[in-house]
Amino acid sequence: MPSPPITDDTAAHPAKDQNGVASLARGLRVLAALNDLEAATISRLVAETGLAKSTLIRLLQTLIAAGYAKRDPDAGTYEVTPKVASLARALIGKNQVDDQIQAVLDGLAEEIKWPTEFLVPDGASMVIRLNNRVRAPIQLRHFDRRRFPMGESAAGLAYLAALPAPEQKAKVEELAGTVSARAALSARIAETSARGYAGRQVHDLAPNLSVVSVSVSGPVGAMSMVYFDDVVTDETNLRRHLPALHRAAEQIAAIYTK
Repeated sequence: MPSPPITDDTAAHPAKDQNGVASLARGLRVLAALNDLEAATISRLVAETGLAKSTLIRLLQTLIAAGYAKRDPDAGTYEVTPKVASLARALIGKNQVDDQIQAVLDGLAEEIKWPTEFLVPDGASMVIRLNNRVRAPIQLRHFDRRRFPMGESAAGLAYLAALPAPEQKAKVEELAGTVSARAALSARIAETSARGYAGRQVHDLAPNLSVVSVSVSGPVGAMSMVYFDDVVTDETNLRRHLPALHRAAEQIAAIYTK
């Protein structure tokens, strides 16, 4: 018996196709959030994805059944499984950049002790691409966010300050919706440029938690150090940690220009 012809089912079943595409998009949104957060509760995923709790639970069950996610019953959190790596198999071995950057981050961990992160732009956000939290002698596991608003984060301000003037202006207009908001953001960027770094308290993530960031030229992204501001003084940052961050940023920028 001949095989049935392969046809585009979209025209015959438009509503069904649209629902399927929407479900797939929502499932990928959940998978991306899990990958960014490393481990997250239902409430955290609802906040990150904007999905209804019932929809989110259904999608998580589907991802678990497919082997792409798992639940920690003791912590009540969800995370991706190693099977997710298979989705990027085509990239493995083709890009050695991450390995080289990770080596820079690991060396920085030994030098300044506090955890550091390499962040890159993604739309209106800065996303942690790599970090040395495991290697850093001082372990900070008080937060799980990996995506930060570009116009409000230290990493975002450091990145924006390094942009050429036309690109910076366009990005400010994209990020800020009103004239006053654009003026305020431009002022923060100018201050960052003058200082050579951006600093921000993130006490909403953990008590006394702060971040200091420098740009990775190119502009590629930003390097951030996470620390407790009741332990590390501004003087210590300026005298020791900031120069180390700048050196690491220069090394990463050089990796991208090879």
